[in-house]
Amino acid sequence: MLAAFLSQTLADNEMAFVATALMVAGIMATTVVILLHRASQLTGAARASWGLLLAGVAGIGVWTTHFVAMLGYRPDAALAYDPVVTFASAAIGVISIGGPLMACCYVRRRRVRAACGVVMGLGVGAMHFTGISALDDCVVSHSPLTSLLAVALGAVPLAAALVIRGGRAGAVLQAGLIIVGVCALHFTGLHGLSFTKLAAGGSTAIDPASLSLIVVSAAILLCGAASAAVYTETRLEAQRQQAASALAEQDERFLLALRNMSNGLVMVDAEGQVIAFNSRAVEILGLDAEDVAPGRGIALIVGAMARRGEWDAAEIADFVAEHRHWLAGEGGTRTERRFANGRTLAVSCRRMPEGGAVLSYDDVTESRAARDAMDFMALHDPLTALPNRRSFHDLVGRLSTEGETCGALLLIDIDRFKWMNETFGHSVGDAVLIQIADRLRFACPDGELVFRFEGGEVAAIVRAGTESDARRLAEVLRAAVARPVPIEGEPVSVSCCIGFACVADGDWHQLLERASLALRRAKEFGRDRIEGYESGMIERAARRRQIEVELAEALAQDAFELHFQPFYALPARRLIGFEALLRWRNPALGMVSPAEFVPISEANGLIVDIGAWVLEEACRQLARWPVHLHVAVNASAVQLRSADFVGQVADALRRHGVEARRLEVELTETAMVEDGRLLSEVLKGLRRLGVRIAMDDFGTGYSSLAHLRDFELDRIKIDRSFIDTDVADLGSRAVIRAVTSLAQDLNILTIGEGVETEEQFQRLVECGCDVGQGYLLGRPMDAAAASRLISLQMFDDDLGAEQREASRLREEANGFRESRAAG
Repeated sequence: MLAAFLSQTLADNEMAFVATALMVAGIMATTVVILLHRASQLTGAARASWGLLLAGVAGIGVWTTHFVAMLGYRPDAALAYDPVVTFASAAIGVISIGGPLMACCYVRRRRVRAACGVVMGLGVGAMHFTGISALDDCVVSHSPLTSLLAVALGAVPLAAALVIRGGRAGAVLQAGLIIVGVCALHFTGLHGLSFTKLAAGGSTAIDPASLSLIVVSAAILLCGAASAAVYTETRLEAQRQQAASALAEQDERFLLALRNMSNGLVMVDAEGQVIAFNSRAVEILGLDAEDVAPGRGIALIVGAMARRGEWDAAEIADFVAEHRHWLAGEGGTRTERRFANGRTLAVSCRRMPEGGAVLSYDDVTESRAARDAMDFMALHDPLTALPNRRSFHDLVGRLSTEGETCGALLLIDIDRFKWMNETFGHSVGDAVLIQIADRLRFACPDGELVFRFEGGEVAAIVRAGTESDARRLAEVLRAAVARPVPIEGEPVSVSCCIGFACVADGDWHQLLERASLALRRAKEFGRDRIEGYESGMIERAARRRQIEVELAEALAQDAFELHFQPFYALPARRLIGFEALLRWRNPALGMVSPAEFVPISEANGLIVDIGAWVLEEACRQLARWPVHLHVAVNASAVQLRSADFVGQVADALRRHGVEARRLEVELTETAMVEDGRLLSEVLKGLRRLGVRIAMDDFGTGYSSLAHLRDFELDRIKIDRSFIDTDVADLGSRAVIRAVTSLAQDLNILTIGEGVETEEQFQRLVECGCDVGQGYLLGRPMDAAAASRLISLQMFDDDLGAEQREASRLREEANGFRESRAAG
């Protein structure tokens, strides 16, 4: 049967036209595949435009194939065609063939596309049989069975062609199936065709020559469309390949960057389902790759991550809710979470415009640990790990802001801590401080904080405590410090001074100043003392600060004065010299006592310049007074430690032409104790000049007898505490007598100071004291008054000398008369 079919086909058709028809069909099929592929990739108006072009090319291409083949059918019969039906068949081809193809541009489901292929096959059959019916002057008949077979043979390949997908091989197969479908339908249909030629009718029929021209024009149009489609597709393909290559390169770079990022990324869609993630995310979250697989919900991932971090149910629910809020566009987009194993994750969310978000997970454990360490170092002492001064001020600020009205502050200063560092070394001092810090930390009750300020100074805050609570805690802390501390294998006793103050009127900011004043007072009393703040301390401290400021101005403005209190030889009450006493009259403060401003000037070092002024002024006055008088000036321990004290004394004596023996330097026993070796060198220098040395306040310091032995002294002043006593005080009288007797044996003159009554004067005379000083004998006076006193004393001395000479002459005359009378 197939052989008969082929034999008849070869007999009825001229092979040149058959070959041409096949070529036209091939061009048409290739163009259709290209246009269909391109139109399917586009959207909107562009897809519609390409779809219309596809429909036209497909309809005209099948129509051209049909009529090219018809030109070679039965060349023995001069066939003509009705023009209306001929062109109608072309329109039918465009609509019935191009329509299903255009529909395939919009659908991807195979069944729908297969149905479109079947419809396309029916359209090819409709175009074919309409074109056959265009034969003019002929009676045409078709075999129904052959016609159905032809349509079936056309529809099946076309349906298969539209279902096929794939690359270049799929496109070739599609084109081949379209050619098979179109040609099979055409030639099978012709096999069942029979016609009877009639006599020629009107002249409206299209003759073969005209049909050939039309077909050639359609073929040219088809070839042009095919060429344009191929050219366009080639360019587009090149662009696609270039874009695909660039995209692939970009994707590769993106994936490389994604794999090597330090933080983990998880991309989720609008429903919270995972789209993509990198390996770092799996590593950071501590999960398996299956836990973060695409399609899994972010809630499941977060829950698994939290469970690996040993969170409880509330924490997991909170973290999951936070992620949901982020994806919904609510709340913040960054947080940090700390796991039970010590890891800290920084989590951030960046929402995408089209929905969904990119979640970033970063392991910040090390950086947060470093930051926490830095924060700890900023607020804690590196040696003892106690909170530092900054932490103290932060707490005080919070307590003040919170309106806390009760509380106290204790300042603890370890006695002799500087000496301990200098003697045993700073490593030992640090070890001692660490032990004491631990003791204080454990000795404080719950809620109380211990701070280290600097050196051996520690602070403790008592919250909501009263003065009795503060004193009770101070006793506990002092006892904790007092336990022996092992130093180089030996237990060493340690003590401390504690000053405390309570909050007054809710003012926490003055607490440190008040406690500091209390601590200063405790240290002034010695070691191992506890002192609380007392009313007036701040005012006295303010006055001290004012004095310190005014002192420098007073020295620059020459605002100091020297007063002179006379020394009298006993028992004759003969003026032998003066003690120079510094006075300062301030316009704002009034007359300021040396007992008040001298310690301040010693603390800030200004005493050196003030002492130089005193030496200068004392020598100036000495130069104006008789040579038998001397002046004693007091020298501070700070002055004696200065580098050029002996040089200052020598310069003052030389400038004013004063003999060195007329100047006397008074020292306290305390100054001698502080640095005996240095003092010994200074005293040797003064002695080489010829300056006299006196010890002030004898009997009130330390090692008095050793000082009498070790230092060459010219005078010692017996402290007024031994003189200003009751007449019946035999102990004080015995001390005075012992001192004067010892001094006489050592060839040292004694001076009794503070003589205010005749009884005290007579007691000094009876005890053998050499010199007296006090209000009874003469009050301190300015230089002019001292000069008048000197003149008066000299007048009294001259008058007494004349009276003594006249008495002597009278006694001699009386003796002469008595001898003559006896003779």
